[in-house]
Amino acid sequence: MDITSVGKEMMQYYDERAKEYDLIYSGKGPASLKKDPYLRDVEKISSIVGGYGDGRIIDIACGTGFWFPKYSKNCVDFTFVDQSKKMLEECKKRVISSGYIDRAKFIQMDVLNLKLDTNFDSAIIGFLLSHFTEGQESRFFSLLKDILADDGTFLVLDSAWTDERKKVKSKEDAQERKLADGRKFKIYKKYFDEKDLYKIAEKNGFKILDIYFGEAFLAFKACFGKR
Repeated sequence: MDITSVGKEMMQYYDERAKEYDLIYSGKGPASLKKDPYLRDVEKISSIVGGYGDGRIIDIACGTGFWFPKYSKNCVDFTFVDQSKKMLEECKKRVISSGYIDRAKFIQMDVLNLKLDTNFDSAIIGFLLSHFTEGQESRFFSLLKDILADDGTFLVLDSAWTDERKKVKSKEDAQERKLADGRKFKIYKKYFDEKDLYKIAEKNGFKILDIYFGEAFLAFKACFGKR
């Protein structure tokens, strides 16, 4: 699929959606399923994120920093990366209110240009893979491997492909999304089943250590090194 035509529109959409982005976690906003699956998955993934992270952590496609309070006590410093200025502004507010601003760094950039000198002990990648083409996916994991410590791990959160979602969505396509004020945007989006995740891992040279596959969302912990 050629997603060039929706690329810039997608970037604008997420920038403009920053203040209402977290509605998805309560089954509102652009949610395509009933409310309960989102609530159950957020509760489960909150528990997973709460037990994850150590040392220096990088939160890639951090968005509003929704998951930050869950893992903040596990790490010594934090780097937040997002291409959206408005998302980073919302994230910074959350970090300030949590009392960790003196240990945080914020970087606005396209994650596919991610090159940092720091080797991170852990990483969280939130709802990013579902916007990548296969080529972008491979580039991202190559960059991720370069910035993780040899024994580092990463935790991916994203959107699950399930029987319920099949009733209302295509597995991969350009989708229309609408903001609260009625403005409409096109974004590129795909969903993953469990087989997809293991294929991605095999292709990109990492090992899945743990996996949760819910009705709306999924989470898996992985590493490039031996564990």
